[in-house]
This record gives sequence, C-alpha cells and structure tokens, in this order.
Amino acid sequence: MLVPAPSSPLSGIGAVGVGFRPELAADLLSAPGAVDFVEVVAEACFASPAARREASAIARIWPVVPHGVKLSLGSASGIDMDRARRLGALCRELSAPVVSEHVAFVRGGGREIGHLTALPYTLEAARAVAKNVAAARRALPDIPLLLENAACTLRFPGDALGEGDFYAEVVARTGCDLLLDVGNVYANAVNAGVDPAELLGSYPLERVAMIHIAGGVVEHGFYFDTHAHPVPAPVFDLLAQVVARAGPLPILLERDGDFPPFGELAAEIATARAIARSAPSRPRLTPPTSAGPTPAEPTLAPTRPGLGLAPTRPGLPASRVALLQNSPDASPFEASALAEVQARVAELLTSPVDPPPEAVAPFDAGDVARSRAILQRKRVDDALPLLPRLSSHREAAARLGVRCVEASPRAPSLTAVADALRIAAAAADDARLAPEAIVDRLLLRARFVGPAGDGSVRPRLLPFIRRERLPGGRVVWAIKGIGSSAEVRLIEPRR
Repeated sequence: MLVPAPSSPLSGIGAVGVGFRPELAADLLSAPGAVDFVEVVAEACFASPAARREASAIARIWPVVPHGVKLSLGSASGIDMDRARRLGALCRELSAPVVSEHVAFVRGGGREIGHLTALPYTLEAARAVAKNVAAARRALPDIPLLLENAACTLRFPGDALGEGDFYAEVVARTGCDLLLDVGNVYANAVNAGVDPAELLGSYPLERVAMIHIAGGVVEHGFYFDTHAHPVPAPVFDLLAQVVARAGPLPILLERDGDFPPFGELAAEIATARAIARSAPSRPRLTPPTSAGPTPAEPTLAPTRPGLGLAPTRPGLPASRVALLQNSPDASPFEASALAEVQARVAELLTSPVDPPPEAVAPFDAGDVARSRAILQRKRVDDALPLLPRLSSHREAAARLGVRCVEASPRAPSLTAVADALRIAAAAADDARLAPEAIVDRLLLRARFVGPAGDGSVRPRLLPFIRRERLPGGRVVWAIKGIGSSAEVRLIEPRR
C-alpha cells in the first residue's frame, strides 16, 4: 500500500497536478504554483528529443510523473523489454517519484492496435498482467509503479469477474497500487447502464495511490472519455467519494485537446484541490492481509521528495484469499486462449476493410464499429501535430485525415509519422492546402525515410538537403545534418 511520506510537503493535503502539454506550457511556467506536479507521456519523450529535453527542464520546477501508454502490460505475448528499459531510463533521468502504466493491451497477434484496449475481466488476464509487471519491474527503478484502469469501448463476452473485482485481482497479484482514473470509471458505468457510485464502490479503493480526472462527451448515446472537454460534475462527485474513503491523494487533471483559456482549467484544478483538502486527515487503512506479503513490489522509498509516495509490501486482502486458493495456475491452453482473443481483437480493429456484422462474432458489431472509429480518429489526432502548418486549416485537415486513414492500414512502426506523410501528400493535391502541406511534408522527409511497401517509415540517419517548389513558384529548402536528432533548418526566401 502506498502511503504519504511524513516528510513530504504534500502529505496530508493531496497534491494536484496536470498533464504537461505544449499548449499549457506558457501558462504553467508563468504561474508554477498553480500545480504541485506534472505528468508527461513517456512515449512523447521517446519520439521527440525536444519533448525529452523539455521534460528534463521542467523536472527542476515540479516533480514529473512519466505516464506510459504503449508498454501493453495486458498482452498475453509479453511486453517489449526494450521499451521497458527506455521507460526506466526516462524515470531515472527525471528523478521521477512514481511511474504509471495501463492495465490494457495495445498489440495482439503481432499487430499494433494504437489504442489502450481494455482486457477481459478474467483470472487469466490478471495473471498475464502480473507476469508482465514482474518483467517490467526488472527494467524500472525502485519507485512505485501504478496501474491505471482502462475505459471500455469493446466488451468481451463471458467475463468471469466484475470490473472492480478484476482490478482487486490485479493489485493483489502484482503488489502495485492503482492509478484510479475516475473518468474511466464514470464512462464505463454510464455505458454499461449501471450506477457510477456502485461501480466505484466495487473497486479496491484502499489500494488507490493516485487519481486521474478528465472530461468527456456523449456521442450517439455513448460516453467518450475524450480528455478534451470540461470535467463533468458527476466525475467530481466520484472524486469526492474516493478521497472520503482513501484520504488525501495526488490528483491529476488530464486535458489533451480543445484547450480552453487557462483560467477555466485553473478553476477545475481549484475544485480538485478543494475536494482533496476536504478529505479526512488520517492514514489510509491497509486491507486485511493473508499470512504472507505479495513479493512483486519493492520496499524502497522514492529517490526524491515529490508526490509523497512510498511503497510497502501489501498483503493480500482476505476477501481475495479464497478465490486465489481455488484458482489453479494458467495452463498453456488458457494462455494461448488469451493470446488468440487478443489477436482476433487486433485484427478486427486494424483491418483496412470494415468487417461485416456477421464476421465480428462473438463481439458486438456496434462495439467493433465504434472502436474502429475511435482508432481512426486517434490516428488523425496523433498525425496532425506533426503537420503544424497544415493544422492551421484544422477542420479541412481533419476531414482529409479521416479519409486517408480509412483507406490505409496502420503502419507497423512510427504510425503517426506514416499517417502524417499520407495526409500531407493528399493535401499537396488540394490547391487550398498545398502551400502548407508541401512544407510540412518536406520537414518530415528530412527526418524520416519512407513509407516502404508495408507503409513503415524509419528515422533518417544520413544528411538531407532538398528543395520544393510551392504554388506560385516560390522555393523552400530543408537541410539536416548527420543523425536522426540533428536539427532541421528550413530556408524560405523572402517573398
């Protein structure tokens, strides 16, 4: 169980932070006291040397929490240990007090899904998570690893456990505490037609060490946790219920798009802080334990003060002992069954042609169609930031982007770059978008080689020099030196 460290300046009050995004940087740096910590997406630091340098710089101002989104802790086929080692190196570089990842899978059957896909709620899936967490811990520093609950867009038939029971199983088997995404709990409850407070109460709230809150929107009768809308009142209500039960906890506001004036986000941060400070000032209770502790989590304190989190060796809740004692270890057949299900889901979600309703059984055709649409929208959202000039025509670029990703299979690597190159190529044929698209495409070509026959791209290691002629006759040049992270210079003659 993670408990606030007595020496931490944040213990007893509950720290409130925000995801650090370029759109928020100026406001946050001008008022660093607005938040107590920030979170960075680990994969953004892997993909962009500039983002990594920025994360290292802001670590001098706030505690920085690396948040992974592609480790795929739920994959039956295991995790990419190279990615785990890169995550560990980032944690050390930032002197991170804690690191987090999702209880989800993002690849199956050799296919990248590109989306945090929830697991079936089964013991088999919990065992896969525990195995992968144990492997990941060998590459991570001795800081708490928190596991985040996922939003469900695709329901698996035949779940053996309830949602809360599944996460209780995960924390018992891994020794890790939860990063409880209250927005995801709310989304899952609304979409399943159950009481959000009842679903929240089924979670092991005594094992929550941090909280995420975010906004969403209802589209076609389905609540999407978008991270691009204000936090709704029911999510704040659930937040209050968690801290009333678990005590002051670090709370993070996620906002990834459609950024409002910072004053509106500051008001949400203030609301969260008020809720945190209303929590009873008492130690959170450790649940009843079995005869021995779980071995997965080390008993070392964080490498620096920050969020006030220190891991202990949690015991197994007594309510789970009987279930575990009556649950045999996974057989090879069971392990292969989970792998086959995940491969099937990956195929359904990433195939270039929409499958007919009769071909998606035993999954719901509406769930599959919705999940595919979310993935396509996410591909566009990931690609457009790589096209900064074209993105000035946001609506036209987004419409064009959807058409491009619908017609193209997901690239096996550097998907956002491959999609951005496709979108830029299509936009270069549109007279309204061509000037911006040609420049964006030139800058991408300076950094990347491809796409190859399978749609993949790779970083460009060799020097690059090339010119492009824009509509109207003006010429622009891009020049890059040796190495994938070398600076790219754009030379634009004056008009």
